Amino acid sequence: MEGPDAMALLHGLLTADIEAVPVGGAVRSLVLTTHGHVVARMAVARDGDQEFTLILDPPPARDGVQVIAAHHVSEDAEVLGPEDARVLVATDDLAGALEGAGDLKVPGAIPGTIEVLADDPAAVAAARGITLSDDLALEALRVQRAAPEIGVDTGEKTLVQEALLDDAVSFDKGCYLGQETVARLHYRGHPNRRLARILLEGPVPPGSPIDGQGGGASPGQVTSVAQAPDGGWLGLGMLRREVPDGADVTVAGVPGRVLAPG
Repeated sequence: MEGPDAMALLHGLLTADIEAVPVGGAVRSLVLTTHGHVVARMAVARDGDQEFTLILDPPPARDGVQVIAAHHVSEDAEVLGPEDARVLVATDDLAGALEGAGDLKVPGAIPGTIEVLADDPAAVAAARGITLSDDLALEALRVQRAAPEIGVDTGEKTLVQEALLDDAVSFDKGCYLGQETVARLHYRGHPNRRLARILLEGPVPPGSPIDGQGGGASPGQVTSVAQAPDGGWLGLGMLRREVPDGADVTVAGVPGRVLAPG
């Protein structure tokens, strides 16, 4: 996005404090519906006084640019793209080795990571002496750090706090799309569900219902499953609030335990 009103447009729509991002800086943000449901997650980089680059999650996440464009009425700002892009995902301890690499560096969607925008991420890694892990290792890191994949671990009615995405929200800025719901939960209430990590004794298919100790209706379902580096298995799933951390559960016949956030 670029133009004299680009910052004001983004600041008024997105959950992050865009006005506070310096030139050359970047921040994680969300675009929500008017009812506070998560549409898309993105990194917002400020390239200049009136220029911003938005790096959005790929499908099945919905297109957040469509929401921005729909609310773009008379502002002097131009929405360019979107276009396909590739990023190198690296843990924060590699930030020094990747200094100056790629076209752009932004905070990663997985906590404790950065993303480097580059035409050939593998070539960037090789040039910096960094050995690439495979996709399964990246998925394991995502699940281990409870980073939801938008459109997989979230649905059309998922709220910010349910998906543990509070860190992409500024609670000090003015109004933005969906603010009322987010602020009400933050200051006066709590979500009825939350994204939880589940330690499993074996693999289960994503979409499997979670069975609690008390029987009755399932308190949720597993949406992502990955094998941890130690050989164990981890799942992510939306659980009803009454299921506490440490609770024993069963998923598709496989015993599991709800882990505390961390």
